[in-house]
Amino acid sequence: MAELFDKAPELPPPFVNITGIANFRDIGGYSTTDNHSIRSKLVYRCADPSKVQPDGLAKLKELGVKKVFDLRSIPEISKQGPEWAGVEVEKEVFVTRDEGSDEEVKEGDIERIWCPVFENTDYGPEQVAIRFQNYAKKGSEGFVKAYADIMSNGPNAYRTILTHLASPSPSPCIIHCTAGKDRTGVICAILYLLCHVPTETVAKEYSLTDTGLQHLVPLFTERLLKNPALVGNEEGVKNMISAQPEKMAATIQMIQKVYGGAEGYVRDVVGMSDQQIEQIRKNLLSNDKAKF
Repeated sequence: MAELFDKAPELPPPFVNITGIANFRDIGGYSTTDNHSIRSKLVYRCADPSKVQPDGLAKLKELGVKKVFDLRSIPEISKQGPEWAGVEVEKEVFVTRDEGSDEEVKEGDIERIWCPVFENTDYGPEQVAIRFQNYAKKGSEGFVKAYADIMSNGPNAYRTILTHLASPSPSPCIIHCTAGKDRTGVICAILYLLCHVPTETVAKEYSLTDTGLQHLVPLFTERLLKNPALVGNEEGVKNMISAQPEKMAATIQMIQKVYGGAEGYVRDVVGMSDQQIEQIRKNLLSNDKAKF
């Protein structure tokens, strides 16, 4: 089924059609409650981009993308576990610098920055099984638990992304995990909430993942049913790979209740300063008319 990655349907904006990458879209163009819009062509979100085709890679460079933030853990990248049986280990597509290296990335290259939400010790079979079972539950409660888990494990990963977006002039970047739905969805929601995008809009944008991944549902279903935590649970898998807006809306309620809102989480848990938060807003907000 690998050819499915190369045969994604042409989708309208905010999707950007990149050959070999599913669920690729611009997070910009949405209106805020204070009469601004989210800046376009700065932050993109997507599923695993490692199968990008040459013309797709050329398109990324045309978009000016300079950095790719990879939120996945090593077992996903190296394709460990029963759900990855028969899947080739992915090849390097982007430039990955050694940690602490001050070597400059060559002009025209795209830098991959590995910033996993879950460390290896938090991504063993038992921990993954618990998360999978939360995702598989009916309704929103399981997703809220799973997303709360992401937020408690994600400060280091999210600080890396937010620090880039708090720089004086951040370059266009991609944020992704495996499907571009959960870990990616949480950080994108945080960015929207920092910029005062209404809950209903954030939830609706999150739900676009159902469209972005529609052609891969058979592949994801087949893989996930191989995991011991999900064997035979087709209804649970269906729920797990879905992105209903009410799941994100319930998560936003949790963020408000637990952290006092996205700003409280970013300041008190992630460790960003008030000045950095204001700079993120300055970089992400635009006076252009909203598109969506």
